Amino acid sequence: MTDSDRPVPGDHRDLVVNDDEIRLPSGLDLDRTYDVLLNGDHVWSFHARRDTESLLGHLTVRWPRGLRRHLVGRADVVLRDHAEKRVEAMGHHVFKGDASRTVSVRDSDGNAQILDKYGRLTRPLSSEAPDSVASFLDEIEQLLTTLSDTAGRPAFICYGTLLGAARSGELIGHDNDVDIAYLSDQVYPVDVIRESYRIERILRDGGWTVRRGSGSRVNVRIEQSDGSVRFVDVFTAHWVGDRLYMPSDTGFVLARESILPLTSVTLHGRAMPAPAAYEELLALTYGSSWRTPDPSFKYETPRWLDRRLNGWFGGLRTYRKYWDAFYGRNGRTLPTTPTDFARWVDAEFPSQLPLVDLGAGNCRDARWFAKRRRSEVLAIDYTTGGMKLRPRPGKRVTRQVMNLNDIRHIMSLGVRLSRSDEPSDLYARFLLHSLDADGRANVMRLASMSLRRGGLLFLEFRTTADRRRHHVFQTKKREFLDPDDVARQVEEAGGTIVHRSAGLGLATFGDENPHVCRLVAKWSDQESRGA
Repeated sequence: MTDSDRPVPGDHRDLVVNDDEIRLPSGLDLDRTYDVLLNGDHVWSFHARRDTESLLGHLTVRWPRGLRRHLVGRADVVLRDHAEKRVEAMGHHVFKGDASRTVSVRDSDGNAQILDKYGRLTRPLSSEAPDSVASFLDEIEQLLTTLSDTAGRPAFICYGTLLGAARSGELIGHDNDVDIAYLSDQVYPVDVIRESYRIERILRDGGWTVRRGSGSRVNVRIEQSDGSVRFVDVFTAHWVGDRLYMPSDTGFVLARESILPLTSVTLHGRAMPAPAAYEELLALTYGSSWRTPDPSFKYETPRWLDRRLNGWFGGLRTYRKYWDAFYGRNGRTLPTTPTDFARWVDAEFPSQLPLVDLGAGNCRDARWFAKRRRSEVLAIDYTTGGMKLRPRPGKRVTRQVMNLNDIRHIMSLGVRLSRSDEPSDLYARFLLHSLDADGRANVMRLASMSLRRGGLLFLEFRTTADRRRHHVFQTKKREFLDPDDVARQVEEAGGTIVHRSAGLGLATFGDENPHVCRLVAKWSDQESRGA
């Protein structure tokens, strides 16, 4: 906790807490934001009017879902006014009745975490040492320079980063990333998208790690000196008519003179580029009270704007936050040895063809196949977290961030594989049941495009018989598939099943013994390898 984050002592009331909720003291100002501290750590903020409910005559606020797995053990609970840091009430509670433990909302390295506006636990910027912040800002300046000088587009800080600079000259402590934008001069959304892909290629060529969030938004991943990772959202600002859009949350009637020529604001002692009338932009984005800090702020994107932006640019982030959080929470404890499915594929269908590992996770199987003399292995996953947690794969393994729910990504990969010097095998273990229907259809489309010259599709997935069995990881991002339906989908896409088996004992993990199906299919008339 920083000095500026410490509660201000004063008279306070008793706080009633249980496992499900906090009962708020009477007389609170409903138009203010309040912080919740657990054992001295600020873990969550809420707006009293928006986030509370009346229950049996008392105003209550429920513990957020993102915190609940940490709520086991003893905790001193403090409720304070966010703006004034004044303690309003204090209480003590033993969560889950387990007095042998102490509640701690920290990551595996002991760093404090806080709920962001999306309900995710993140490491706040306030936890960074000054030299780490300085190093991070060095990278931000280089990124802005790449956008302005190499890509040729005016670039500036925006959203929460601009808000912090305008308020205090510093990054907002409870934020966990940095927001920047470049100004496009394209007048049609399709051309905005084309330019965004051009700029993505420039960033990748410049050595930046980039993944796409929509047709007009990318995210840059920056590794810190301690191995942790910070993210920079890069938005495209553009006019259509007299309205300035900065997807995915804003679209205002705004004069061009409000943005250009760019001015500058001070951020941690550095001059950073900013819109000409940045205070006007902040007022439109956050309301007239934008100068008052509010960590509970949530965008309320109008329905017309949400539909318009999704229609123009789509959204390519489906489930990404879930998988980022999954690997952030569990990645270091996941096995690194090859799966039984990888060993089975290698034994029953030996090959030296290139292999594409779809949904590679932490690359455990990709590395195994590379060691088994595969000429080349391409490891593809939506989240960089899993692939980044482990040591870098061998020289024959290439990693690529790709969204299998995005038809554009699939078409691009399919064309590339269909034109390669030799066909590749496609390998997808525990992928199909983690995708929605469109994602599964995309896998079949990819196989149809890339395997007609040869190569096989290897699938292992959870079946409907696994639905009620014990699972180590409880998740809603999982479907249980009927093998007949998957086989039919393969055949409708032009494939032929060359192997099918299902049962227990094929994919054990700890005390979990799931019921899975293995399918192998071909799209070529060439004689199949192996069993």
